[in-house]
Formats: sequence, C-alpha cells, structure tokens
Amino acid sequence: MERLLKGQPWSGHLQSAPDGGPVSPTKLIFTLTLGLLVAGGLIGFFLGVWDAVPKPDYQGTGVVVSLLPPPSSLHATRPVIIIHHEPIPGLMEEAMSMPFIAASTRLLEGRRPGDRVSFGIKVTPESLLVVSLERVEPDRTR
Repeated sequence: MERLLKGQPWSGHLQSAPDGGPVSPTKLIFTLTLGLLVAGGLIGFFLGVWDAVPKPDYQGTGVVVSLLPPPSSLHATRPVIIIHHEPIPGLMEEAMSMPFIAASTRLLEGRRPGDRVSFGIKVTPESLLVVSLERVEPDRTR
C-alpha cells in the first residue's frame, strides 16, 4: 500500500517503499543523486567515445597543396586534403603529392595551402584517412 508523505516539500505525491511503508526522504534523495551521477557518467563516457580521435597508424610530414571541402571533384561527402608529403616510414617510401580524406572538416580549419604540417593517417578499408593535422614550423636547416 502507498502512504501519503505529509509535511514534505513533495507532499501530495504518493510514495511507498517495497514493504509498503513510506520512503524516507534521505533514501529518496540518495537514490536520485546516485541515479543522476550514474547517468552523467554514462553521458560523459559516450560523448568522450564519440569525440575520440582514432589513433593514427602512420605519421607523416609535408606541405598542404589544396583543401577541398565537400562536395568536391574528389569526394562528394567528405573533406579532402592534398599534401605533398615526404616518405612515410612503413607506408610509402617516396615523396609525392596525393589526396587524403580528412576525418572531419574541423581538421582543415585554419589551414592554408603552403602550410607545413605533421599529420596522422589511419588505414581504413575505404581510404587513407587523415585523423590528425598540425601546422609545424618550416625546417630552416635545409
């Protein structure tokens, strides 16, 4: 049976414990607080997973040749960056200019042709995906 908790801020609402007695306000507040903490933790975890950047399989350096936001002649829905890159150890033994799909348009923000960059590549079944892109200072020793 449910009993009415009188004189409480939530009076007028029916509350009951599993044994049919009234729920103590302390227990109710504790349960609600615990539920909110668990929900907040789960939301934070999933947001962190969704925003997580995949770990690159290879690292390269080069110079940005062109930035192509979607749609472009190279890809209808994904941003493309063309980089003249140096050899990429373990992946490509020679320097060349080539297009890469960018993981997001955010990677291209603030970048311009001519920028010297360090980039991370993730190998996917569809393409070589640029997952990180940072501007670096030109090498002045050459």
